[in-house]
Amino acid sequence: MSRRQWALVAVLILVNYIVFASLFNVVFSNRSRPAGPTRTPLPTFTLAPPPTPVVLAPTNTPAPPPPTPTSTPVPAMPDTPTPEPAAPTESPTTESPPTVSGGPSVTVDVNLNVRTGPGTNYDRVGSLAAGSTVAIVGRNADSSWWQIPYIGGPDGKAWISAGYGTARNTDDVPVVEAPPTPTPAAPTPPPTPSSPPPTQQPAYQYTPTGWYGDTNYGLTRFIGEIKDTAGNPVNGVFVRAVCGTFSTISYPSGPVGWGPLGESSDWPPGFYDITIDSKPVPCLWTLQIVDTDDRVTVKAELSAAVPVEVTVEQSVIQANWQKNW
Repeated sequence: MSRRQWALVAVLILVNYIVFASLFNVVFSNRSRPAGPTRTPLPTFTLAPPPTPVVLAPTNTPAPPPPTPTSTPVPAMPDTPTPEPAAPTESPTTESPPTVSGGPSVTVDVNLNVRTGPGTNYDRVGSLAAGSTVAIVGRNADSSWWQIPYIGGPDGKAWISAGYGTARNTDDVPVVEAPPTPTPAAPTPPPTPSSPPPTQQPAYQYTPTGWYGDTNYGLTRFIGEIKDTAGNPVNGVFVRAVCGTFSTISYPSGPVGWGPLGESSDWPPGFYDITIDSKPVPCLWTLQIVDTDDRVTVKAELSAAVPVEVTVEQSVIQANWQKNW
């Protein structure tokens, strides 16, 4: 081969080398570099529309059609309303006078009583309203009363006083004899006083009267008087005072005295005294009249046990008694 051909071969070899070198570099560079993570796009949330409500209708039952609006005609009001006539009212005690067409008559000036005879001592049978005009059919001797037609009167006639109206054409009115005067009812006799009911005997021989508390900070004391129903003092009566389990009985009331020393012999008639302590003893005490021989043993209870409260402010109690029999 010629030198020129050798040069062309050398150029082709060089070009092939360059191409293969480039391809080798590209292939092995891509294989040695690891591929990076692929980004995953975030999901997009779309709000779902609210569910459409479902109305359940009865099977084979057609829905009623909507009502068809109708216009109600408005009645035309008359220009001038026609008033309804009022129903006539009748008074139970007033009679409508008869129509007077001439002749004797009277027009009353006030509401006037109608009676069975010419006088206020006769019974009232009705009345005439002021302004009424009635016929006159009779009169009494001095023309102070007129007789008129009246349905509610005896025989259809009655009387009114002539001093409360204006009369006309009365010259020929006849005098009418007055009916008999009504007999007054016999007075009711006073009730016969009945005998007072028998007085019920009290349950106990003695009952309390006139109880009150007094202020005394230095004593607990019960005092009082015992009298009979006539107010006379009663001596020799024992009063018991009880507070819880504590109990004491007074000396006999009055100047009776007790024991060898004669305690209470200087007491006034009917008076008793129970001094408990030299200080207030607050308690709900009970006082009672009792029968005893030794001021310890109670033979009988002669009154109810009456409660009385002792406090620091009121520690002296006045308690009076009455002997019933």
